[in-house]
Amino acid sequence: MARVSGLSILSKLAKLTALLALLGVLAAGFLLPYVGGAGLIAKAGADKFLNASCTLKEEPVQQKTTLLAADGKTVIATLFDQNRSVVPLSRIPKSVTNALISTEDRRFYVHHGVDVRGLMRAALHTSNGNTQGASTLTEQYVKQVRYYQANTPEEQQAAIAQNIDRKISDAQCALDIERKYSKAQILEKYLNIAFFGENSYGIQTAAQTFFGVDVSRLTVPQAALLVGLVKSPTELDPYNNPQDAHARRDLVISNMADQGYLSQPAAAAAKSSPVKLARLSSPARGCSYSNRTIKNVGFFCDYATEWLQSTGGLSQQLINTGGLQITTTLDVNLQNSGQSAIWASGLDPRSDYLLALPSIDPRSGAVTTMITSKRYGFRKGDPAFTEGRLFTDPYAGSGSTYKYFTALAALKAGAPATFTLNAPSPYTLKVCATDPANPYRPENAGNYRSSLPLNQALPQSSNTYFVAMEDQFFGCDLAPIVNTATSLGMNYLKNHKVAGTRTLAQQIIADHRPTFTLGQESTPVLELTGAFGAVANDGVYCPPTPIKSIINPSGQPVRFNRPACSRQFDSFVARTLVNIMTADTAGGGTAQSYFGNWYSNGGSLVAGKTGTNNSAVCDADGNNCVDDKRNSALWFVGITPTLVSAAALVNPIRPTQPISNVPGITAGNDGTDTFGAFGATFWLDAFQPSLIGQKWSWPPVDSTPGERVPLYAGTDVGTAQATLAAAGFKSVVLKTACGSGISQGNVAYFSPAIAVPGSTISLCLSSGRPVDQYIPPPVIFRPRNPGSASGAAPTTAAPKPAPKPSRSRGRG
Repeated sequence: MARVSGLSILSKLAKLTALLALLGVLAAGFLLPYVGGAGLIAKAGADKFLNASCTLKEEPVQQKTTLLAADGKTVIATLFDQNRSVVPLSRIPKSVTNALISTEDRRFYVHHGVDVRGLMRAALHTSNGNTQGASTLTEQYVKQVRYYQANTPEEQQAAIAQNIDRKISDAQCALDIERKYSKAQILEKYLNIAFFGENSYGIQTAAQTFFGVDVSRLTVPQAALLVGLVKSPTELDPYNNPQDAHARRDLVISNMADQGYLSQPAAAAAKSSPVKLARLSSPARGCSYSNRTIKNVGFFCDYATEWLQSTGGLSQQLINTGGLQITTTLDVNLQNSGQSAIWASGLDPRSDYLLALPSIDPRSGAVTTMITSKRYGFRKGDPAFTEGRLFTDPYAGSGSTYKYFTALAALKAGAPATFTLNAPSPYTLKVCATDPANPYRPENAGNYRSSLPLNQALPQSSNTYFVAMEDQFFGCDLAPIVNTATSLGMNYLKNHKVAGTRTLAQQIIADHRPTFTLGQESTPVLELTGAFGAVANDGVYCPPTPIKSIINPSGQPVRFNRPACSRQFDSFVARTLVNIMTADTAGGGTAQSYFGNWYSNGGSLVAGKTGTNNSAVCDADGNNCVDDKRNSALWFVGITPTLVSAAALVNPIRPTQPISNVPGITAGNDGTDTFGAFGATFWLDAFQPSLIGQKWSWPPVDSTPGERVPLYAGTDVGTAQATLAAAGFKSVVLKTACGSGISQGNVAYFSPAIAVPGSTISLCLSSGRPVDQYIPPPVIFRPRNPGSASGAAPTTAAPKPAPKPSRSRGRG
């Protein structure tokens, strides 16, 4: 055993001899008393050392990332694995570098990365079975780079192992580092990578953690204490071991005086200075420690960081270690004013239901707010707090808001705004299949006319009209409607399990009968908000995005995946639809009664759509549900040219449970008298103060750029295409035939009616099946009253009042 031990020591000394040979300091016989006949071993080791190269790869030091609001100044949160802010050496006081050199490496300015004297001393102790440090600051830097780049505990342990192999490797790389960088650069790198305890990496974070000051304001005693921590941050932690930390600080001050960096009187004064630490607090890492001056911003913070990974293409490691400056789209003032209003509205955050109210700028898709009745965070047993994905998870159906997709698909196919259907309540399906034993017959409740044009049916939210649109106009082919929804970012629909060779639309109609238009699909409120943004942006859809820009610590932009805006329908269709939707709040629509104050105070036209889902009583397993004539989800989407927001009042745990005890409801309040239109009250609470002073107008349909398309319904396809080509237009025949009494295969509808030459005109060919359209009876002229002095035109009946919200699933 003794011989084995001796050979081991001999091998270590041979390796050390090789290192010294490289340094040019190995004098003849200098180590002979120790290595004896190991000359050949030493030569072999020297050859190996000389022929090797440093394998250390320096990577940017880990830094904390800052998440900023849209103003580029207000901090939302900081994200990090290592709490570090890199600072240049010019900001670090000389007292810090003087303390470091006098304590850790007095010959720093003399050696070239390896201190031979110290190395020899360590070798002698190692030959006796002990280990000794003697590392230079450069070697310590090398060791820390290896440690922080290690991916496993084993690699970390190897990086700090006290053995000759590791020391030679560190020395080899230290020499390389000294050739690449100046002494000042090495000091800067060291002070920015070093760990000081209490999750403080780098001298800047250490100064802020322990003394609450910027590094540039450190005093001599403070600098000495921080430098003293480098040796053993845990054992010398001044919060937990104040006496040891104090003693170590005074030793560093003595070292500074010994090396001439301090006079003895100055050293004595520094030692007499008491250790005054800042109040220790946990580092504010992540969205749980978001800026409290931005109300409830944790939800947006979570969404933004998750989006950066799922859509932006950044890794979590880069986000948490890259020292990025990420400017988001959050409007702080709008978030604070809207959130304050919702918290003051009387909605109880402890309720089973919640309000989710995101907003976007439709011109860019920028997510500007995420407002909710819940509070961000986790408190055990307190339902007021949650960290759930309230804005991006689908919780409940959004009811009649889906009539937007049906109306849009019809307009894209060429149906005019005045397209009239006769759809009495209850409605009997004409094309779609139904179970003869239990036929599906949707109803309206309230004062609805059986026959309505599209521009009245949408704001009044007639269930039977839109089911008839699916049934008769589209012939129960839901593909145009479903594809319209998915093209506008309703991606959750793609989660349907499609059986066999069915298309997504075929699967949906198999699952739900022709009721897609009534909004039974569980819907993420942010996706719905984004989808409605396209109509406000003249037909251009911009996917919701929370990020404006990203820069790295060098100020260079960081590339990330930003889904592009894309035109999904033409300006003529967009302007037709948005003008129809203004009637929801101002022209007899379902939300008109809630906008009285808005318009009396001079508010501009808000477009909108309401949606409500029925509640249901189910068995213990959640099956065999029966409609109980109450309401379980209340939705309102409000649209302006610069802000679109869907307000959703839903129960995420039991989405079919009645929404009851809603503040502001006076009659009943058991879910019977709460409708989607009531969601408009929360939309107005949140955004009216910010929007009421803005003025806008929606462009009239006739202002659409271009010229009237020279085509008529009933034209055969060949003639239609030739006519369009002669006028400079392109054309495409839609796959879906449209309900019409025109000869099958001829053009029944086309869109748009106004377009710029070069545009593509969609042709919807007739299915040959006429739609049920109300034809008014002929006007009967009666003789004038004998007592009348002159003839009078037939009296026009007074317009009927706006209908009450319907009492069928998917009502407005």
